[in-house]
Amino acid sequence: MKTKLNIIILLFLLAACSGTKKYFKAAEKLEKQGLVNEAAEFYLESLQRKPTNVDARIKLKDVGQKYVSFLCSEFFRTYNTGQLETSIDDFEKMKDFNSRCEVQNVQLNYPSAYEDDYKSAIEKYCEKNYDIGADLVKQKKYTESLVYLNNVNKYKPEFKKTKELKITATCEPIYQVAITQMEGKNYLLALNNLNTIHTNTESYKDSRALSELCMNEATKDLLLFQPKNSAYPNITDFLFNSFSQTVVQNFKTMNVINNSPFVFLPGNDIENNVDLIQGIRKASGADFFYVFNVTNKSTQVSGPQKTLSKCFQRFTFKGNNGIFMTDYKATDYYEVRSKRTFSYSFNYKLVNALTNQIVTFQTVTVSKVDEVDYNEFAYAPAGNLNDYTPYNPLTVGLLNQYNPTAWRNLFTANKTLKTEQELETSVNQETIKLFSQTLSNYVK
Repeated sequence: MKTKLNIIILLFLLAACSGTKKYFKAAEKLEKQGLVNEAAEFYLESLQRKPTNVDARIKLKDVGQKYVSFLCSEFFRTYNTGQLETSIDDFEKMKDFNSRCEVQNVQLNYPSAYEDDYKSAIEKYCEKNYDIGADLVKQKKYTESLVYLNNVNKYKPEFKKTKELKITATCEPIYQVAITQMEGKNYLLALNNLNTIHTNTESYKDSRALSELCMNEATKDLLLFQPKNSAYPNITDFLFNSFSQTVVQNFKTMNVINNSPFVFLPGNDIENNVDLIQGIRKASGADFFYVFNVTNKSTQVSGPQKTLSKCFQRFTFKGNNGIFMTDYKATDYYEVRSKRTFSYSFNYKLVNALTNQIVTFQTVTVSKVDEVDYNEFAYAPAGNLNDYTPYNPLTVGLLNQYNPTAWRNLFTANKTLKTEQELETSVNQETIKLFSQTLSNYVK
């Protein structure tokens, strides 16, 4: 415990500096305390920070060799006592340290025969873990088996049938859950699980065929009804086409019926005309009906509203005493505000075609607003805009003065409102989002 505390204290002290001498002195201190292994790392760090540090190079050659010899002894002990994982770790520590020293042109030695022992340790380690993992797969203990198969995969991914066993251990539990979900007619959940399998392997058993079956069963057919006598046919035509494109692009388990003769809803009340609606369902094969309309389109423009205000222009002049002085002249300007609003009422119903029940309905006002705020001078300004301030610095106390940059920027701010067509486009996009959210929430 004391050893670890000493090292932590040294690391803390060294964190504030980056010099090679600091690390060298810390290494010497560790070496005197008998912490040869830790000292070797600090000598290496000292040399890395200054490759021309001869003292660090000499010490690293001496102490580093002791560290390598220690790791070799540990490897010999753990390997010959059957501690395979520990022996592999010991050897890899030794190889890593040796490689980092070689980069600094410091050559350290270890018995070459240990390379063969290291390879043998890996072979035995993989064999042991593979046998346990394979046996657990046979027992259908898939989660437990992955621990051992991943141990093999760490060193020899192509060892025997490790890859195939890992696929089985990963995919079989998901496959069984998907089968159970299909039996319960939860096709969408089953499809999601089958797709998870396909992120691990191109195919597992008959998962591709089952995925196609689930897709067919989970897919819902949607019949859109366009308003027949809309007051705003351009908007409803655009929305009708956009709704169809949204389904195609964003909903894999939904299909829009495009070849139906029933473009417009017969009559005005979908829920109270059961016989006709059921006839349409049988003729079209639809699972859901979506009925919509647009009413109460409105465009409102207010402004420009101008508020007269005072600002102050700085100017300099030469006084009677010949000294240049600064004063501020009051100037009129307007604070201008304008606003344009576009909106319409969007009403819709989503109906379960089989039961003729309304799943959800709503009438919502969709709107977009554009506002512009800017300043303009009452008369053509004289001089540079930077000479103007919204207050007189000679009469306003320092505590009440503020940076006028934002105020000055209002003189060059945008003065043009978005057009009605631009706002209508934004409102239509919000309506399409509402349509998409409705399908996501209610079409199951």
